[in-house]
Amino acid sequence: MVKEQLTDTWKTISTTGRGNLPYSGFTLIELIVVLGIMTLTLALFAHLTANFLAATRLKESAKDIASMLRLARRLAITERGECRVVFDSKGGRYWIEGEKGDILEKKHSLQRNVVFANPYLGKDGEKDGIVEFDSPDDSALSFYPQGTAETGSLYLYDGDTRKWYTLTLTSSTGNVKLYPEKH
Repeated sequence: MVKEQLTDTWKTISTTGRGNLPYSGFTLIELIVVLGIMTLTLALFAHLTANFLAATRLKESAKDIASMLRLARRLAITERGECRVVFDSKGGRYWIEGEKGDILEKKHSLQRNVVFANPYLGKDGEKDGIVEFDSPDDSALSFYPQGTAETGSLYLYDGDTRKWYTLTLTSSTGNVKLYPEKH
């Protein structure tokens, strides 16, 4: 008797796939709906992450340049000589040079898609986003042994987010300020 019941159940399972068992498993539609929801969630997460990383790249580039400018000021004071932070606007690099042109701090690079950009503020001959107010446009900002500096501003632009960052340098104190916009 038990053997007959097992045989009947086996025949039913092999022909219908379920037998006399209650409903179990998921339908194809349920699986497609769940996969669709997961796909939308992942797409939204990827988009938000990309925006966050792009904003972080611009801010980190600005902070790194500000650190380099502050280091150049300290070096000018401690070495008792002029130090310059030189900017290669086409290559997106910057470094510190001493009075004789020797490199005191290795070359750093801007983050991906961040560039020195012209803020279009009306200064004649300005093309590279490095605006120097005290001297001709030599793509460098200088610091002096007294702690003073050449007055100027740097403009960074991120092509992905279309946002600006401005770094300004005060001549009397050599102070560096960061602004998260075109200032």
